Amino acid sequence: MKLVKSVLAAVALAISCQAWSADAPAGPTCNSGPESGWKSPDVLKKKLSAQSIMVTEVKLAGDCDAVYALNKANQPVNNYYHPVSLKLVGPIRN
Repeated sequence: MKLVKSVLAAVALAISCQAWSADAPAGPTCNSGPESGWKSPDVLKKKLSAQSIMVTEVKLAGDCDAVYALNKANQPVNNYYHPVSLKLVGPIRN
């Protein structure tokens, strides 16, 4: 009986972890250090706005910023950015 409970608990944990990870996009590792050194998403939004990119959402993906945005032609421009340097890391793949 104890083994059955342990197996059921492990299965429940695996399912809950899988469901939780589906909320955030899986992204690259930015090696961005402690969050205290990260720039605000608003700073990144201003930088992209100056490039005529309209940000619709910024999410945390690991230790990178996942940015969902539209360009001047209203086409999606979804990319990962480094939260300290604000440099483009790569595209978000769906």
